[in-house]
Amino acid sequence: MAEITTLNELFLKAVAKHAKPDCFLSKIDGRYQGMSSQAALRKVAALASLFTRLHVKPGDRVAILSENRVEWALTDYALLGIGAIPVPIYTTLLEADIEYILRDSTAKGIVVATDAQLARVVNVRPRLPDLQLVLAMDCSKLEGTGAECWEGSLELEEGLALNAVESFTARAMTARPEDTATILYTSGTMGTPKGVILTHANIVTNVLECARIFPLSRDDSGVSLLPLSHILERTLDYLCFWTGVSIAYAESLDALPQNLREVRPTVMGVVPRVLEKIHDRVMEAVRAAPPLRQKIFFWALGVGKRAFPYRLKGQGLPLFLRWKYAVANKLIFSKVRAQLGGCVRILASGAAPLARELAEFFHAMDLPVYEGYGLSETSPVISINYPGHTKLGTVGPLLGGIAVKFGEEVHGEDGAAGQEILVKGPNVSPGYYHLEEENHAAFKDGWFHTGDLGAMDEDGYLYITGRKKNLFKTSGGKYISPEKLENLFQGHPYIHQIVVFGEGRKFVGALVVPVFERLAGLARARGMIFSCRADLVSNPEIRAFFQNVVDETTSNLPPHERIRQIVVLPRELTIAEGELSPTLKIKRRVVEEKYREAIEEMFSRHAPEKSATA
Repeated sequence: MAEITTLNELFLKAVAKHAKPDCFLSKIDGRYQGMSSQAALRKVAALASLFTRLHVKPGDRVAILSENRVEWALTDYALLGIGAIPVPIYTTLLEADIEYILRDSTAKGIVVATDAQLARVVNVRPRLPDLQLVLAMDCSKLEGTGAECWEGSLELEEGLALNAVESFTARAMTARPEDTATILYTSGTMGTPKGVILTHANIVTNVLECARIFPLSRDDSGVSLLPLSHILERTLDYLCFWTGVSIAYAESLDALPQNLREVRPTVMGVVPRVLEKIHDRVMEAVRAAPPLRQKIFFWALGVGKRAFPYRLKGQGLPLFLRWKYAVANKLIFSKVRAQLGGCVRILASGAAPLARELAEFFHAMDLPVYEGYGLSETSPVISINYPGHTKLGTVGPLLGGIAVKFGEEVHGEDGAAGQEILVKGPNVSPGYYHLEEENHAAFKDGWFHTGDLGAMDEDGYLYITGRKKNLFKTSGGKYISPEKLENLFQGHPYIHQIVVFGEGRKFVGALVVPVFERLAGLARARGMIFSCRADLVSNPEIRAFFQNVVDETTSNLPPHERIRQIVVLPRELTIAEGELSPTLKIKRRVVEEKYREAIEEMFSRHAPEKSATA
């Protein structure tokens, strides 16, 4: 089959190539039920006809505000097929952010899933003169909203449209590789969200390169968990559809364990936070087990950690280790894998750095995690570890056709703090939507300036060392990467979140959010009396406990990088409070402003000469 050049070709040729009875899987009436390739094509064609009847034209922006579900994918393919431009919106965004994206993109329409999402759109619609069309997937409260019912309108269209598939196919195949396929809005961690333009060619080249290095086929199945409004999950879904992998939509993060056992996926996209939750659930079960069972688990984990380097290289295990691994696999690893359905062989991790210890844990259990790196502006994958080419602690080798070079070194008195990663390739965005100044700053001489700091080793594996804009300098002239320090606490049993500060200060400090349930158990075991979280974290013994935890974790760092003082917060940082982006990245400016008083108090304290030991 000829190479594809557009997402429309991807959809149509995959339908013809695989003709699956279950290309999509949705939970209906308590069980996962499949939608065939041909049924998906008919629904996409009818939906495209509906959008056309509702006056959506090529180039019009139409937003999608929905959790992951098959209707999201169908809407996406239908809009692409008629030349309209999908604008995904995270369901976790605040009403003001939704209004901003709809206004900035001059969206002509929006497709929403739930009554709650519809209510937010109804609230902002009077201030959006360009927003002419609202289509609602779930129709329980449509009266007085001015919204059309997705299902009812689609059923009517399927009955009225003649030769819908043929006309859709003919129209969809007129798309060109350089046409805009979507506009994605960045998470806004560094300020106002920017609309990233991605063409058909940008995304398709990324899909084809990933298909080349990952062994996927129609015998595989995947669970779609990460938001489809994020380019990582969306590209992964395109990849799965192209390679014939059945795509099942998870009901929610809370329902994920049950969904995994039902679907038994072989592939899934994850972020480190999902892996942390799985790890924590396993370790909670271990801590609750009898001492002998705990001893067996940690013995098996040690065996797995000794074995996986051989497995990464495709080498056979030495005889004695092979025997031990077989026992460990039967007693422990197979049971852990069963909690994920028992068939997972590819966990693609992105969107945030993955702690090496966490990667080692999953590889030891024979749950291969392949960490990659990319941005919305790069469609998204720049580099990724993959079977036979994996080096833990890196984000893998570059995808084919992509070039990377490094900008000038950022220097402190102690030497280089890092070099900015510059990227060139067919996956790189042509620019931001109507932002001339930002385009001149980020896209120079054919190279995209990522804002991330990194290095390449002698084997061609890329390392990420921090974020250029987050890098700060202490009053002593020492450069600090906050991400480097924060990543040390990823998956820590007692620290849920940590935010590092120190710009212009004599030392480095941090805000710490505990794992409250576990901390409360520890406090009760130590005989502490408390009435609420604020009461708990104000206890001097608790603050000393966390300072010791921080001291111990950073003890191997150079003195200027160690976290000398902390503030323990009484609540989590959340998306709802505007402190986290939809991809769970910390909005440092927001957090710094909100906790300015506590931060100033922290830096007014004396910095100890030596870190205490735990």
